Amino acid sequence: MREKLFLLAIFILLPLLRDIKAQNVDPSAVNVSTLSTSEIQQLISEMNKRGMSESEAIVLARARGMSESQISLLKQRIAEVKMGGGQANEVYSSDDAMYLNEDVLSAKAELDFTKVDSRIFGFSFFNNENLSFEPSVNSAVSPSYMLGSGDEISIDVWGASQQSYLLMVDRNGNINIPNIGPISIGGLTLENASQKIRSKLVLIYRDLASQTPRTFASINLGQIRSIKVNVIGEVFVPGTYTISGASTVFNALYLAGGPNPSGSFREIKLIRDGKEKAILDVYDYLINGNSNVNINLREGDVILVSPYLNRVVLEGELKRAGIFEAKQDETVGDMVLYAGGFTDDAYTHRLQLYRKTGRDRLFKDVLNKDLGNTKISNGDSIFVGKIIERLQNRVTINGAVYRPGDYELTQGLNLSELIKRADGLREDASMERGIITRVKDDFSLQSIAFNVSDVVNGNSDVAMKREDVIRISSIHDLREYRTVQIYGEIQRPDKYDFKEGMTIEDLIFEAGGFLESASDAYIEVARKLTVDEGSEVTDNMVHVFKMKVPRNLELENTEASFKLQPFDFVFIRELPGYEESAVVKITGEVAYAGEYALSSKTERISDLLERAGGITKDAYTEGAMVTRRVKISEKQKRLRLELLERDSTLEFTDLDFEVVGVSLTKALQYPGSRDDVFLKDGDEIYIPREIQTVKISGEVLNPISSNFIKGKPLKSYIWEGGGFGLSAKRGKVYVVYPNGSASGTKRFFFFRNYPKVTAGSEIVVPAKPYKDPLPASAWIAMASAMASVAVVISNINF
Repeated sequence: MREKLFLLAIFILLPLLRDIKAQNVDPSAVNVSTLSTSEIQQLISEMNKRGMSESEAIVLARARGMSESQISLLKQRIAEVKMGGGQANEVYSSDDAMYLNEDVLSAKAELDFTKVDSRIFGFSFFNNENLSFEPSVNSAVSPSYMLGSGDEISIDVWGASQQSYLLMVDRNGNINIPNIGPISIGGLTLENASQKIRSKLVLIYRDLASQTPRTFASINLGQIRSIKVNVIGEVFVPGTYTISGASTVFNALYLAGGPNPSGSFREIKLIRDGKEKAILDVYDYLINGNSNVNINLREGDVILVSPYLNRVVLEGELKRAGIFEAKQDETVGDMVLYAGGFTDDAYTHRLQLYRKTGRDRLFKDVLNKDLGNTKISNGDSIFVGKIIERLQNRVTINGAVYRPGDYELTQGLNLSELIKRADGLREDASMERGIITRVKDDFSLQSIAFNVSDVVNGNSDVAMKREDVIRISSIHDLREYRTVQIYGEIQRPDKYDFKEGMTIEDLIFEAGGFLESASDAYIEVARKLTVDEGSEVTDNMVHVFKMKVPRNLELENTEASFKLQPFDFVFIRELPGYEESAVVKITGEVAYAGEYALSSKTERISDLLERAGGITKDAYTEGAMVTRRVKISEKQKRLRLELLERDSTLEFTDLDFEVVGVSLTKALQYPGSRDDVFLKDGDEIYIPREIQTVKISGEVLNPISSNFIKGKPLKSYIWEGGGFGLSAKRGKVYVVYPNGSASGTKRFFFFRNYPKVTAGSEIVVPAKPYKDPLPASAWIAMASAMASVAVVISNINF
């Protein structure tokens, strides 16, 4: 019987439960597309009440023969209804409407809280998605649950006799047990109804009452009926709500949004059968966790939310600052309790109370001892301040003691005792003077000097006061930090700490020793003038000492070693004849190309070519190029930046080499001449093969490379490139020769003398600088000025 009713609820749906005599249900014949949205809603409600998930219901439907297409459509319809979709303007009978009103539970009202003061304590309690107070469909019902129309009673008999009953309490409060008849249980508690039903079952199962029964019965509550309650008064959405019969006052208030900004959390009345059943205080639940406040509801109950009693604002150093409601005769202490108490930084000695008198405002100091005696009035504001950052019993000692820091100021504490608490003085402590910085009564600072040695030896002492700061300096703190510096041909030239008894050999050793280029016979030490010498005005700046140091830094004659003093400067000179190895490179048409080390400072190009075996027969000496490495110092870089800031039109190349404009032909013909230059480290000589072309570039109509013809003038090459362009600057044509040198056009009266062209050279025709054309306004202004001049001239009387 139970299984058939369950299948009816799932596949014939709740509206058809009216005909509970239906015995045969064919799930495969159910057409989901013909079901209305209300019927789908009933299905979802029934599944929730029975604790069945959607997936479990689908599995059962498939096992009973429902087709996959209908199952897929059912899933879609359920999802649409849960998302708020479905068909609109559906029509159902009055009987259906009655059934829906009884079984479709009310949803939480949609509220707009943008204008609600969220500081009101308890507001979020009834508007929290995670806290609805809705009873679980699977949880056990209390024995005190009051039965009524619509409740479902499940009776299971087992043992010698076996039978199951699933009975619904009708409108008259009766259940009808076959072979027994109607039993009136409406208005009884579940416990009392169970006893009454059991007494009736004995009539047909007599073994239930024997001393050694073999038949047993279990009476439980199955489906719980829905009830209607009215929520009125100062709530967000007053009205009639359909809720589960096991619901409580808080569940109904949750659906209605709880008390509105004018509603009370301390005086919520439950009216039953026209009489006041109870007055609920939500604070008792929120503060003390008293669940007895949350009373179960019955059909027709009325929940009346009164206007708030007294409202108080609590701000400042409280754990739950906000707006609280106070009952009559409650005190400031009660409000602090509702606010969770004071924070760690709260100033609890005195609270500030601002009160509205009806005419103006009144300020009142509430001392801590009066919190429980000061009563609250409507509109009060209480502010709890913050403690000040002030220590009443602290002293501090810093400097040359073993444990500097803060210490407790005890009764009669002296400076000598404080030093002992700090584990005494360090060995480097300055014994002549210490300083106590004291805060006077007017918060100005006072400096008190003391002799550290006298205090430690007991010859004198100083009484400590609150916030005293004692400073005992180290001897190193009272003088300039002492260093020595070493420069020149040394591994690690730098500044080093000075040590007593430090010699020049010690410093050289600490700096990593000599470089190979260092001269051990010419070392200078520059020493500052003494204090006495500096007190007189002279031309002297430093004392200079010259000496020789063993290159291996041997320890012989250590007593005669030169001892350094603080702030000495040591200079290690370079050997007079020392030169770094210089390497040059020669490539191209030579017998033995590659890198060569310069044998002397006076080695020339001709000398290097002789060492390289001379040039080959294909060498083109006129096109030979000599480049030299260029090193740009940081000073030059900074100077370039300064020049660019002054003149943005300047340009600097980032190349790390430059071309040396010499003629290799003349250098080989006339060794030692001006073109046969001395070579330097990093120089490169490139000797190409003879080049048979001339390149024409720049402002010509067709830049090309043309065959070189000896004696052919420069203009002929330009005409081969199509001639000059419109913006060509003819008087500035120049030729760049293969060796990197260049020659420009010379002018004699109205004649231009173009430079000679050689094989492999490049003819460059520069462009005229671009000039912005004058705007129309400038031409108009000029015409106006000329007209004015003409008028003036015409008026002159000759």
